[in-house]
Amino acid sequence: MSNNKIVHILRYGTVAEKGHLEKAFSAFDYLSINGNTAAYVSTAISKFIVEKFFSNKEKGYFIDPITYAFQNKIELLSSKSKTTGKMNIKKSIMKLIEIYGSPVEKVMTGVPIIPNDFDNKISMDTFTDRVLSFQYDLVYQHINEQDLQKYLDYVAPNQSSNLPQLRPKFLIAPYFYLDTQCMCWKDWLRLNTEFVRLSVQKSTNEYKLPVFAQIVISKSILLDANALNKTIQAYSTLECDGYTIWIDDLNETEANMSVLIGFIKLLKSLKSKPVYNMYGGYFSILLTHKSLGLLNGVSHGLEYGESRMVYPVGGGIPVSKYYYMPLHQRLDFTKAFYLLVYFGAIDPSKDNWGDSKKYYNSICKCSQCKSVIKDEMINFIEFESREFYEIQRKNQTLRRKKASSDTRQNCLYHYLLCKMKEFNNVKNETLSTLLKELTDNREYYKSCESLKDGELDYINIWKSACEEVEKV
Repeated sequence: MSNNKIVHILRYGTVAEKGHLEKAFSAFDYLSINGNTAAYVSTAISKFIVEKFFSNKEKGYFIDPITYAFQNKIELLSSKSKTTGKMNIKKSIMKLIEIYGSPVEKVMTGVPIIPNDFDNKISMDTFTDRVLSFQYDLVYQHINEQDLQKYLDYVAPNQSSNLPQLRPKFLIAPYFYLDTQCMCWKDWLRLNTEFVRLSVQKSTNEYKLPVFAQIVISKSILLDANALNKTIQAYSTLECDGYTIWIDDLNETEANMSVLIGFIKLLKSLKSKPVYNMYGGYFSILLTHKSLGLLNGVSHGLEYGESRMVYPVGGGIPVSKYYYMPLHQRLDFTKAFYLLVYFGAIDPSKDNWGDSKKYYNSICKCSQCKSVIKDEMINFIEFESREFYEIQRKNQTLRRKKASSDTRQNCLYHYLLCKMKEFNNVKNETLSTLLKELTDNREYYKSCESLKDGELDYINIWKSACEEVEKV
């Protein structure tokens, strides 16, 4: 696996997103699939991979086994039945429990797993086998169940049982969340590294695929020099093939310099191998720049997912927002509207809010924007969520905005095209050019009344963090 290729990773959220993924197939390199989703809708996912990846050998996928889900806050694995009103473990999680078996089946009795559940080699071996084989066999199990092997034999004789594009790009070893607030976090750290070593050994003997260590940690570890050093010492010496990183709830536009410096220190210790950030935004994409070389890939969802909390596992209705390219942020429609008024791309005093020339010249000229806005800026309103849904909270009914299918599609494809442009710009432009563009935009927009004081401070923090890396 090459260290030089910068990988754009898209997350498979739900089956409902399948149509968008098909349309946006050119917008990503790898597909990341959560284990519970892979287990619950395995047929739909496998069908998609066979149909779309068979003739696209440069594309790839991998499965996040989410083994951490059974470790803490297991009450969040359940939801209330609409028929009985009782709390039941979610069906997708139950599928994963059936696959993994002991010890994660403990959660069915309301008991989370603990490090001592893996107190002997047999329990670790069995669990590792189940986690790895689930990732390795998912698609070919579908092929066998649907009797598709004869077609593969016809088009790919002598290699049909192991076509690389139908296997994961790499396997992820079992892993658990690390948080210094947990008294036994060092025990989980030790187990994580043992699972990686065991997974590498098993893959070498059986699966013949690269093995990645998934590092999932709290921001508190980034701010604790001792804890960070222990984490670095444990992972940087592993003989795995690469790393996937997930920092709990790391919103890059809200993170302070200390958090980002800790993040950079962790990445520096791992940079001899491919490192992918599982939830990252434009700052992470900047870290893939050849002048910095701290990340080899960045993952996000379809129009969301640049940051995510470790708990709850999955969940929520993603809110559609407009991606404001000059500031590299998803924004509420109202704020984006006022920024465009401030910039002069929209003039409400003119018929149809004026023409779209300035918007296309300086904001965005992606194909989705051109198909939506056309020649008149009043069509920008098609990026606004104008429908509503209601939720009950403590004896009151709250209304929340909901995007229509058309609005969601507009925001989604615009977002994906912006992300493609960001990856291409970071690949082709000098770092100084990219940072100057950022700071110039900050200076221009900082006086806009629709922005709060300090709302654009993240740009200076990003610039300073990148310059620190470049100095070294």
